[in-house]
Amino acid sequence: MKLENPLALPNKIVSPATVLKTQTANCFELAILLVSFLIGCGYNAFVVYGYATEIVCNNNLKKIKIDIPKESTDEQESDSESKEDIIDDPYVIEPMIDLCNDYVNYLMEEEKNKFIVNDESKEIEFDNFSDPLFGKRIHAWVVVLPLETDDDQYDISEVVPYFIEPSTGERKEITDENYTGIEVVWNNNDYWVNLQPLEGGCTQYNFNLMDTKNWEKFLPLILKNAQRGNFKNLEMPNSWVAAIEVPIDKYLMLYPNGKKIVPYMNAIEEFYADYVRPNGLIKRTTFYTEPEYLNKIFIQEMYKNRVDKLICIDTKYDIEETETIEYFRPGRDDYLKKHKFYGDCNNIKTKRLVTFYNLRLDSMAQIIIDENSFTITYNDRSDLLFWHLCVFIKTRNNDSQNINDKRKPKYVVEKYLRNESKHKDLDIATITFDLDSNSIYVQYQYGEGQITQSSRLFKKPTYSSINNEKFNPKSVTEDVVYPYVGLLKTHEAYIMLQDMIETEERALIKVSKLEDNVIQILETRSRERSEFKLKINSLDWDRNHRIRKLLQDKKDKKHKLATIKDTIALSLRDKIIKHFRQSTKNQFIRLKNLFEMKKNELLRLTKSLESNDVERRDRNLILCSTLKNELNILTLKLKRYKESRIKRYNNLATCINSNPDYKTLSPLKLFV
Repeated sequence: MKLENPLALPNKIVSPATVLKTQTANCFELAILLVSFLIGCGYNAFVVYGYATEIVCNNNLKKIKIDIPKESTDEQESDSESKEDIIDDPYVIEPMIDLCNDYVNYLMEEEKNKFIVNDESKEIEFDNFSDPLFGKRIHAWVVVLPLETDDDQYDISEVVPYFIEPSTGERKEITDENYTGIEVVWNNNDYWVNLQPLEGGCTQYNFNLMDTKNWEKFLPLILKNAQRGNFKNLEMPNSWVAAIEVPIDKYLMLYPNGKKIVPYMNAIEEFYADYVRPNGLIKRTTFYTEPEYLNKIFIQEMYKNRVDKLICIDTKYDIEETETIEYFRPGRDDYLKKHKFYGDCNNIKTKRLVTFYNLRLDSMAQIIIDENSFTITYNDRSDLLFWHLCVFIKTRNNDSQNINDKRKPKYVVEKYLRNESKHKDLDIATITFDLDSNSIYVQYQYGEGQITQSSRLFKKPTYSSINNEKFNPKSVTEDVVYPYVGLLKTHEAYIMLQDMIETEERALIKVSKLEDNVIQILETRSRERSEFKLKINSLDWDRNHRIRKLLQDKKDKKHKLATIKDTIALSLRDKIIKHFRQSTKNQFIRLKNLFEMKKNELLRLTKSLESNDVERRDRNLILCSTLKNELNILTLKLKRYKESRIKRYNNLATCINSNPDYKTLSPLKLFV
């Protein structure tokens, strides 16, 4: 937010907490907020009140022109490698030696740089002259100085002071000409007034705030006890604003609503926070050739957290064709590193370049696809194959958009590296399978000091002569350079022809698999463009809904199992208590019934003692004595039952409460 008056200080400044809440602020409020964070992180940061140019004060970057990013270094390396391969070809004329003197090149470069510097200085002077308020526009920014030493000095030699523009967060050097002068600096401890002249920019300033010749402190030392010579430093009052708190969700958004757009003279930059865009886009830069952002020529898109490992897409628009380059991080199943194509990506005949990481089992490094050809490069293959070309027959439906549109090969070329274990005239360098002329042409490796290669041309038998048992030696044409190597005998030529035919069949199968591989890559990329997925960290609780659901389901399942277990345990405990009480009650009833029965028997026998029958009376008397003893024993048992009933229950309850299977239940109460 601009200052209301570019020549006056703001009437009020809101607190950093309010700035975070409203997401709007002027340069002073932004600088105070940034310094608060930097001081909290241990930096020796200060708020600067001074003067700056119109571009900085208005945060207007439309007068700044940015360059289109150059192609990846990998592309430059591949170009250099291809150039080296061309030079290694013995038939290629070596480039002419540069006879220009290095000193002459140096002088020419210096003269060129001089003109560039002069043009830049004229442009700056023109911009400054066109601004009537140059050198008067008030602005606030941040300066970071070295930490204080023990003797209250700044060690400027260790860390060079630098500025931070709070509106963009970019680091600026003190030599930046957009900052024209400083009035004061302050932090939470003190306030310093700059005594140095404003003319000449910030480069001339001495940033040692302890130097009283250049800086005047607002809170000076005051005399506490003149006789003892004690001094005390006035302290800055404590802060009265709310503490700065940044919630994690606000911190991760990076920008207001997660989006920021920065317009330049020739481009527009768009910034997005992580996971704001469903396709993982975090930055997009669009370049234009005309004012008002018309006629776009280049777009660079940066991605993050993509499951398909996509990190960048460069799109270059041209009148003839559109060039698109996709870059990927390591980790894909197909080991794709870079994918460059022109026009429609879903057409297999589209011109494209596919580069892989050096992790494929087939050692494939890159594929160059043209309208009617494949060119494959390999690295470190065990069979020494390093180059493969397949040219297809042109078809009428060249505008077919079907990915699965497979084509018929016209001829196939394979190139091999030198195998030192073989003689040069037996070590194959190039095999050409010409399906149109029905021939196979084999070239062998160059010998030392030779400018030609040995070769053999094999004419395959026609379909009508396959069943003919006789072999025509003229179907093999030999050109042997080494004089001591004789020509092939008839049976040797026949066997070699059969081997070449089998090799051709394997080569055609390899071409078919290769085309299937390319088709699979294109289908995968087509699906990934329409069904893009983002990778979420398993520890990101706010975004990882799948992990959170799994954990919640696991927690619910555990709670459900615990509930079932508690229910079973409670039911089992109730059964134990119920069985204990029932068995105790049954025992008491059995003893009581037995006591009543014995008692009634004793009463009956006592009445029988009145009988005159002496023998019967003596017998009943003995029975009565026995019944009395049994009744005494039953009385003691009933008494002991009443006394031990509570104790036995408490023992059982204590045993159940200490059992691990019942610890999750509320404990049974004990009787006193």
